[in-house]
Amino acid sequence: MPGNKEQTTDACGYSHALDGGYGWVIVLGSFLAHFVIGGFMRSGGVIYIELREKFHDSAANTAWVISLAVTVRMLFGPLASALCNRFSCRTVVMAGGVVLCAGVLISAFAPNLEFLYFSYSFIGGVGRAFIYTPAVVIVALYFERRRGTASGIANAGIGSGTFIAPPVVEILFRDFGFAGAFILLAAFGLQTCVFGALFRPLAAQYRISKRRCVETEIVVTDAISNDVSNGDLDDGDHVENTEPVKNHLRSTLLQNGDELTRSLPNILLARRTEKSFVKTLSSSLVLHGASSELINFSGSVNERLQEHAMSRVSLGSNDSTVKAKKPVLSNSRPKLLDLSLLKNIRFLTFCIGICLYTLSFQASYVFLPPLAIQNGQSHIEAAYVVSSAGALETIGSILSGIILDLPMVKPHRLLIYNIVLFVLGILTVIIPFLRVFGWLLFVCGIYGFLLGSGLAQKATLVVDILGVEHLISSLGLLVCFQGFGVLFGPPISGFLKDHFGVYDQGFYCGGVAMIASGIVQGLGGIIHHQQMRRQRNIC
Repeated sequence: MPGNKEQTTDACGYSHALDGGYGWVIVLGSFLAHFVIGGFMRSGGVIYIELREKFHDSAANTAWVISLAVTVRMLFGPLASALCNRFSCRTVVMAGGVVLCAGVLISAFAPNLEFLYFSYSFIGGVGRAFIYTPAVVIVALYFERRRGTASGIANAGIGSGTFIAPPVVEILFRDFGFAGAFILLAAFGLQTCVFGALFRPLAAQYRISKRRCVETEIVVTDAISNDVSNGDLDDGDHVENTEPVKNHLRSTLLQNGDELTRSLPNILLARRTEKSFVKTLSSSLVLHGASSELINFSGSVNERLQEHAMSRVSLGSNDSTVKAKKPVLSNSRPKLLDLSLLKNIRFLTFCIGICLYTLSFQASYVFLPPLAIQNGQSHIEAAYVVSSAGALETIGSILSGIILDLPMVKPHRLLIYNIVLFVLGILTVIIPFLRVFGWLLFVCGIYGFLLGSGLAQKATLVVDILGVEHLISSLGLLVCFQGFGVLFGPPISGFLKDHFGVYDQGFYCGGVAMIASGIVQGLGGIIHHQQMRRQRNIC
């Protein structure tokens, strides 16, 4: 159910949501992976101009190079999800970095557009699929309470890539030529192997947490010994009472590491004074290089003592109590791909809506630079228009995560998302009328801000609809629907340009598609609420 809270139980027996610690390193890796993906995707307009100047083909045929690259990335989303289920997000991302580098590298020597359809679009698109989908999935798996914030920060990488990449790519083509620019872009794509190495699997993170907890138990025995030997005991303390505690702990460490789930709280229970103990324990943890979480834990001994004193947990807890605290680890593998998720009306309409959504904004980003040039701006000014949208998209991604995680806002996230779609549709229709560079920058900045707000919360909204247990398969299906939108968006706008001679009609078409996306998803929400009302009436 959507309301289920994903949890794990660490080796000390404490159940907690994955909302911090190494999760923030995961967010950093995802941000950098999104930066690369955003850099390639949002530089499509600059690359489109260079391809037209080099091969002198039609706008529609040239747009297929950019469109197919993003389409393949989306359509191979289910395969990337399946590989994440079978292997790990880290493995898939690092493999994707190698494939992306190979595809872009051979594109440097392309003799025609047809060759680029295979090298840049297909091979490079497969590589991007293997990078993008796991980068979205792993952040949502590591976070629960702060999932919106974490997803927003990670997705801000796309906005950052949009802000930095287009002017840089323009400079690369100008200074290094066609082949040189693609060779440098291939090296840029290869960096995702480094970012993917940060994506530690959850199972590995659990084992590391368990090992650290065992080390902490040993440190605690040293702290007790130091406490006793230093004479930091009140008159009411019984020194002899510490020996059974230490002996029990050491025998448990040797005989059954899984029985450690109660050791630390009971050691704390065995102490009647905390002040000197806390001081010794904290210094010992620092000396042994413990993590900040464990050091902070040592400073809250009083709270732990009170908590466990109330529960009256003793060192002689029976086996059934101990086993109840252990994490339940399932050996069964999840389905590679669960198509039955499309039976959920809200998820189905969300997929259809995001197809139209992607059709609109992908065409807008590809043809925004040529539209600006058509309306009298220079090449570098056209690149700056995309950069301004990217800068505001970064801010929108982060702020949306913070705002949508507020308790009063959480229940209305899907409604807010629908409103954003309608506003984006209106802005898309307005953009072709802007001839002044300043106004174009301003409106495109607002467009980027709202676009980032919507894109950043994709995984969060999917969890709101289906629950975290279906996240991997649902994101694969969702990205596949996005691929269909990307497949037809830029070519349709290119066809309209070839037919009418200007880029304006493509933006009008995109605006209508964006508004239709909001309508479809709104209808899905209405149908869902009617179904829920009927079920309540039956009950």
